[in-house]
Order: sequence, then C-alpha cells, then structure tokens
Amino acid sequence: MKITFSKYHGLGNDFIIVDDSNRAVSAGLRTDQVPRLCDRHTGAGADGLILRQASSRADHRMVLFNADGSPAEISGNGLRCFALFLKERGYDANRELSVETGGGVQKVRLIDRTAVETTLPLPSFGDAGSPVPIELCADGKCFMVVPVNVGNPHGVIFGPERDEEFARHFGAVLEKHPAFPEGANIEFVNVISPRECRLVVWERGAGFTLACGSGSEASACAGAGLGHFEWDAPIAVHQPGGTLEIVVSKGFREVRQRGPAVFVFKGEVEL
Repeated sequence: MKITFSKYHGLGNDFIIVDDSNRAVSAGLRTDQVPRLCDRHTGAGADGLILRQASSRADHRMVLFNADGSPAEISGNGLRCFALFLKERGYDANRELSVETGGGVQKVRLIDRTAVETTLPLPSFGDAGSPVPIELCADGKCFMVVPVNVGNPHGVIFGPERDEEFARHFGAVLEKHPAFPEGANIEFVNVISPRECRLVVWERGAGFTLACGSGSEASACAGAGLGHFEWDAPIAVHQPGGTLEIVVSKGFREVRQRGPAVFVFKGEVEL
C-alpha cells in the first residue's frame, strides 16, 4: 500500500499525517507498519501517526497512533498540527472547527500562519474528584504522583528541575506502574512561578519527546488544583522543544492551549 503523507511538528513533537477520507489506509494498516513508518533511521521519523477521517459528530475526525503502533486517545501537539494540515490540504480552516478525537470533540482555531489555539479534554482525577498525590516507587526512588486523565492517562510529579536522562530512566518505569493499568505519560514539573514552569515528559508508547501537549495540560490542571498555578491566566510551560501556553478556567470549566505548528515536508511511502 502506497500512501502520501505530510509531516508536521509542534515544539519538536512530530507527526506523520495522512488524509484517510475513504478510510482505505486504516482498513489496510497493520499496527506493525506504524513503527516502521515512524522509525527515525529507516522510516519518515515521527512520534506518531495521525489519520484524518470524516466524522458524523464533528467537522473532522483525528485518529492517532503512537510511534510503537499502539492507539492513542489524543495529543495536544498533534491536534495543533492536525489543524494546520487541514488548512494546507484545502479544507475550510478559516473558522473555529470541531475535531472528533479519542478524548472527545475539541475545537481548533488558526491564529496565524503557524499559531493554533485549541480546547483540550477536561481533566478527571478519578474518585478523588480533585488532584491528590499518591506515593509511587520505582527503581528504589519514591515520588508523590498526581494521577490525572485528560483524554489519556498521566502521572504528574512536582519537584526540582529534571533532565532528559532522569525522565528517560524513571519515566519508563513509572509508565508501567500497576497504578496505571493502561500505562501513562509521566510528567516531571518544576514550578517557577504561578504562571510558569519547566517540564520534561516520558510519553506512553513514544518515549522521551521534546514536548507534550496533553502532558502540559495535565501538569497545568494538577498544578492549578494544588495551588501552584493561577486560574484563568496563561501558564507558560517550558519544554526542551519550546514553550506552550495553557489556560485553565477556575473549576476546570474549560482548558485551552496555544502554541505553534510547523509544516516539515511531504512524501510518499510504500508500507
């Protein structure tokens, strides 16, 4: 099967996007083909694969696979890239669009040539109803972790600034902790001020990434609920790939992200 694709990135978190209007790609796609396509040495190289499909619930449907071939519910960076892809494929993108995702229907709006604003799934903190840290231990070290679901599962850890090596080591173990039966993205958050933080993320199914949109949201929501961040104000989330802006409305009525999406190249590949 030969497919035409476009590659985009949001703060270095990159995606291969395919227009699957007639669903021929998804019908013939095997999960073992996704890792080959996303491989950075022998494939096009990406953190994930996104398919655009028609939707009965929204203007478009976004189907997401992690780089290891596993299905994923939503990606904040991927959603912004998806919005730019729609415009460059000739779809009407000069208005706020609705996009069906595995994390519910979200709204996307192009601000300018590369900047995109979107809504994100409202956070869920399970039976607790609000952010409650729990102690989880991995490889001889214990952390206070806030479980939060923002369309996909996350474990948020507040503490000192951590580097990539630390995130790779402990994130990989915590991702598969029994507390997360479906696995989880693991965020290491260093709070700078009520409107600013640093973040490194280990993503379920993708590993260490330069940025994570849903991880930024999970961190901002957990932090707002715990009093680390201000409600209804832009929170600058600095990551290795750049900065993403998250606004959490008081009481978690709405969550929005704003950040860049960049076209990289187009290509054609035989799967």
